[in-house]
Amino acid sequence: MRKSKFAPLVLCLAFLGMASFRPVQAADEGVFHWPGSARAAVCITYDDAIDQHLDNAAPDLESVGLRGTFYVQGSSSSLAARIEDWRALAARGHELGNHSLFHPCIRQRADGTEYDWVLPEYDMGLYSVRQMIAEIRVCNTLLTAVDGRTRRTYGAPCGDCEAGGISYIDSLPKLFTALRIGGGKAPENMRSVELGCVTVPVQSATGKNLQQLIQIVEDAAAKGTIAVLCFHGVGGGHATNTPREVHRGLIEYLNAHRDRFWTDTFINVTDHIRAERKRLGWD
Repeated sequence: MRKSKFAPLVLCLAFLGMASFRPVQAADEGVFHWPGSARAAVCITYDDAIDQHLDNAAPDLESVGLRGTFYVQGSSSSLAARIEDWRALAARGHELGNHSLFHPCIRQRADGTEYDWVLPEYDMGLYSVRQMIAEIRVCNTLLTAVDGRTRRTYGAPCGDCEAGGISYIDSLPKLFTALRIGGGKAPENMRSVELGCVTVPVQSATGKNLQQLIQIVEDAAAKGTIAVLCFHGVGGGHATNTPREVHRGLIEYLNAHRDRFWTDTFINVTDHIRAERKRLGWD
């Protein structure tokens, strides 16, 4: 049988290919991975459950097939008036997270400023840990009645983690799969994001233009980590608003770069973090 003159070349290329592939595979076994080729995860979250989340934010996300996390306070007037719309939102794949029952915050801030909009009865500086946990439990029950789900994440109102000067966060892992806490930049690496009740800092979108929001997600991509953005008003409806065109611009940017950004709900992303850390033996 006549031998092909290309056979030695083919064998050589095959050997080189195997040699170059195996070290990469071995190295990857110890590397944190996001789904597909993504360099970072992005969670777009919305606080306080207002009408504009239903009417502006969700349609913007859904126009490109993305989903977000909506942190709902149990006392929301929008939830009371449009409960079927919120139920439908969850049914379409968005996440309803717990944002406490009455949205208490610490009125007197550590830097000396005062949140004068916080009513005395909702000043978390005067709360007890027991009171805070009780109200959070009630909100969980309410949200289960809305969406039928029992696994949930928590977004701390105002990012505050203390009630009456005592941390209530340590009491939450039995109630939630993950916590979205106070402000901070994207984690430097995914090893610093703890397993158990995954805790990830959030960055406010308020007052930022489109380029600043894009820079936040690009910073996460450069680190290979996660960006969690928090919106309040989207095109109105809140004391702290983001113009709808800015919100839509960010959504369009993430959609145009799906190869680099995995955008999903906070619960889905933190479940992935937990699974990856377990695979890598980091916990």
